[in-house]
Amino acid sequence: MPEQPTASPREVLHEEPFPELFGLATEAVFSDDGEWVAVSSVVSDLSRVAVYRTADLSCAHVLTVAMETDTMAFHPTLPLLAIGFDNSDAYMREGRLVLLEPGSGHRVDLADPQWGVELVRWTDASTLELTFCAMHDGVEFERSRAVVAREEWRGLAPDDLGLSDLHKLPLDPDAPLPHPDRDPAPQALRALAERAGLSYDGRGGVRAVAGLSDGRVLATRKHTALECRAPDGTLLWSVPAPSAAGGTRIEVSADERTARVTVAGPDSRTRTDFPLVDTSDGTVLDNPSVPFSAALSARTDGVWAIRDTYNRSSEKEGPDPNTRVLAADGTPLVTVHEPDRYDLVPVDARRCPELLYGRRRRDVIALDPRSGAETTLFPLEPFWVDRPLGRAVYVSDTGGPALLHGRTELVRRTFPAGDVVWTLPLGPETEATTVVDLDAHAGILHALCTDGTLLSVAAADGTVLDRRPLPPYGPLSVHAAPDGTVLVGTAAGRILRY
Repeated sequence: MPEQPTASPREVLHEEPFPELFGLATEAVFSDDGEWVAVSSVVSDLSRVAVYRTADLSCAHVLTVAMETDTMAFHPTLPLLAIGFDNSDAYMREGRLVLLEPGSGHRVDLADPQWGVELVRWTDASTLELTFCAMHDGVEFERSRAVVAREEWRGLAPDDLGLSDLHKLPLDPDAPLPHPDRDPAPQALRALAERAGLSYDGRGGVRAVAGLSDGRVLATRKHTALECRAPDGTLLWSVPAPSAAGGTRIEVSADERTARVTVAGPDSRTRTDFPLVDTSDGTVLDNPSVPFSAALSARTDGVWAIRDTYNRSSEKEGPDPNTRVLAADGTPLVTVHEPDRYDLVPVDARRCPELLYGRRRRDVIALDPRSGAETTLFPLEPFWVDRPLGRAVYVSDTGGPALLHGRTELVRRTFPAGDVVWTLPLGPETEATTVVDLDAHAGILHALCTDGTLLSVAAADGTVLDRRPLPPYGPLSVHAAPDGTVLVGTAAGRILRY
């Protein structure tokens, strides 16, 4: 089935090479003739391997495998790449060997249901050495080695080689393995980019983005609390973050002169910062911090709240969970103490005049910022503990005030009563498409979805207006700018303007 063409953005900000790696290069290996470079990117047991042409840095192939890889090797004379994968499971170990011919695209996947592939190594033009690993009893680590010799390695079929059938010889699990000595992947990619007259910093992870009225764009990314770019994409200023995670949320003031950001500390369990940044030059005006992981909620009048999100191992582990409400300038207003962190969960609602929370795993409530009094708005079923409404945005249009929200479907509810006006499933239940982020502007709801599309619907009645397949850069965040354009932040670090 041919790939569906992606929708070309009007503009791309932070347009660096290697976007397929999502800002994380784990290992880079070059073919002996220098024509190809294969780069792995491993996150949470999911591996992406991208193969690039070194002549122009164009991407020839992207492989996605639900296992980890830290071993790749090009054949010494042929355009052939061997990649080993390991699921790292202590009790149900599995592995895979992928052989890819980058020129023709021919690929063969070979599975081993009991051993992970820890190291692949070509010892000569006809011999591939494989090192396997396993923990068959969940306790003792085991290693073995097998050698495959063939005169012809190109054009293999799956039946030509069976990993389970190989004669594996036991190895000392504590003995060092002959891993090749290679430059760190980011260093190798920077050198390639510089040779092409480009730059590469590998700072992806745009988890929040916001457009301003004058066309400037605010964004967070790895190692960066907040950055500002001119309408043409030029970096104007950048505020460094205390950790690699960078900023995770941006709340821009009504006059757009300041922005409040959520930034995890070096240890996100023991520190979260909430710097207030001057949008004209990046000056940090205030930087309140709490000694635990926390989330930010905000109202359109600038009132904001810090909600404790620390995952305690026991009820006695301190500090006691609470919600702190503050004025726009950081002045404390009220603190609401909670016996259970899941008893008062922030509703992630943009552009909302109220601080919304899920209460007692049942109701959506509004929290008064000065007295801490609660007003029950409407019951919610089903109630998702971690994010009661999924992503949400407040609108006020010809249909009256409403909340638009979504997780596996888009929903419009009257506000504050919570009556459902319309629903729109994102897709068949078997596909399990969910909302990554959403925002609304000028009567249009824009939803960023896990299937890699940007879905735009009429806020009034849910009519689908557009469904744009996005480039495969890992969409993370979306913002409807004041000029009507839509900004998409990606894991690759690029910001797409539609």
